[in-house]
Amino acid sequence: MSVQRRRIDAFLRLAEEELQAGRQLVRQSPRQAAYLMQQCAEKITRAILTGAGVKYGTGHNLGQMAEALPANHPWIDKILPLDELSPAATRYRYPSTEGRLFEPPDTEHLQQNVEELADLLKEASSFLAQADSSSRP
Repeated sequence: MSVQRRRIDAFLRLAEEELQAGRQLVRQSPRQAAYLMQQCAEKITRAILTGAGVKYGTGHNLGQMAEALPANHPWIDKILPLDELSPAATRYRYPSTEGRLFEPPDTEHLQQNVEELADLLKEASSFLAQADSSSRP
């Protein structure tokens, strides 16, 4: 197994763990669930970037990650909508500069994120497995 494939598998495993943890926290701790949904989306995106051979730094902006893919990549349009989750990387984890906490995200919307990310994770896993098998001699 190549290093690239191991890295993809590791990103997908972390995405699954974050999805499951976030699912459990939606009702009791929506701020933390939102952060975990963002992290899940980021790991899925990083797996796609790795599969495309794109090196990406340490940023958390999902829209910028999508735009780093080659112009004709089929996952750009799947990742761009995830950019709405980008602010959750920090918004709910730190107070504002004035010391206020942001209102927690809506739990119904978070539950919808959980379901959409679960589907996207399955789709990414399948896409990356097919890409890996078609690149073998």
